[in-house]
Amino acid sequence: MRKLKAIIIHVLAVCKRVCTFRRPDISTINQYAAFAKRVLNPHLMEFAMTLRFTTLALCCTAALAACSPQPAASDNHAASAVAAAASEAGSVTIDTARGEATVPANPERIAVYDWGMLDTLGKLGVDVGATTTNIRLGYLQDAARNMQPVGTLFEPDYEALHAFAPQLIITGSRTAPAFEQLSKLAPTIEMTADTTKMRESTEARIDAFAKIFHKEAEAQALKKEIDESFAAAKAAAQGKGSGLVILVNGGKMSAFGPDSRFGWIHRDVGVPTVDAEIKEGSHGQPISFEYLKQKNPDWLFVLDRGSAIGQEGEAAKDVLDNPLVAATTAWKKGQVVYLLPENYLAAGGAQQLLNATAQVREAFEAAK
Repeated sequence: MRKLKAIIIHVLAVCKRVCTFRRPDISTINQYAAFAKRVLNPHLMEFAMTLRFTTLALCCTAALAACSPQPAASDNHAASAVAAAASEAGSVTIDTARGEATVPANPERIAVYDWGMLDTLGKLGVDVGATTTNIRLGYLQDAARNMQPVGTLFEPDYEALHAFAPQLIITGSRTAPAFEQLSKLAPTIEMTADTTKMRESTEARIDAFAKIFHKEAEAQALKKEIDESFAAAKAAAQGKGSGLVILVNGGKMSAFGPDSRFGWIHRDVGVPTVDAEIKEGSHGQPISFEYLKQKNPDWLFVLDRGSAIGQEGEAAKDVLDNPLVAATTAWKKGQVVYLLPENYLAAGGAQQLLNATAQVREAFEAAK
């Protein structure tokens, strides 16, 4: 033990001498080797030599850090720039509903609070580890069973989310009030679709996710599939007459025009609207049965909100079953299309758009 103590004392002395020089004093370090030979027996030489080189490395580092002159302000600025560039090496910048955002590239632990984005990520083949409970869309439920539940669209479960330890959180409009709180747990982006131009917005989100998760080839194939589905629906709609999109909720009705969340039916599929003066809003323009009779659409596209969200009450089919609606061309010819619930619950999702365009295409193709 006394020999080992002597070695340690000598090592400290060497370090002190080395750090007084601008460059490491190798001759001083070599003194340590000679000292070790004098005080150690052969069985401890291997340990001593290992300690010698470890000491050399540590002392060189200390000498360079402690004995060199302080860098100038410009050097500090350059160092900061290098550090910033290094920190950004594993990041990408994308467009979000809140503007540009920089996020980790290809994160592995992802939590999603928007069913439309969950839809799109699934189509791209991105593994999502956590999402909300009570997903009401059958085509998303199978995948969601393997994901950890982290609250609802409106109320995140922060304890469960913290335990999941996400590297990226993706939200939509329904979770927007919790955005700042979620951002404290992990990088968070809001990817709500722009409902005034649903198709373009969906493809923009596809591009953003492709950049984050290195799915460029999958993104190109998916956008091509969407474009082809819209083209087929548009071809089927040609010459089939005008249309009106309405939402039925609790016995009340509202109409939606070309600049609404359902505007893709008019703008992208090409169905002429029966009313160019509809006042757009998140819940549409309130209308009456008399309005429907007056406008007399050839096609009536109906979203049953109550059914979509699982709310008890009168179904849209029952609400519309009255003499005034029955007088319209749409009702007489059986051209009332009850839109799929994902149009409301997963707006802007890639599969949602594929399902929606396929539904309206089939309706037009079946028209007499």
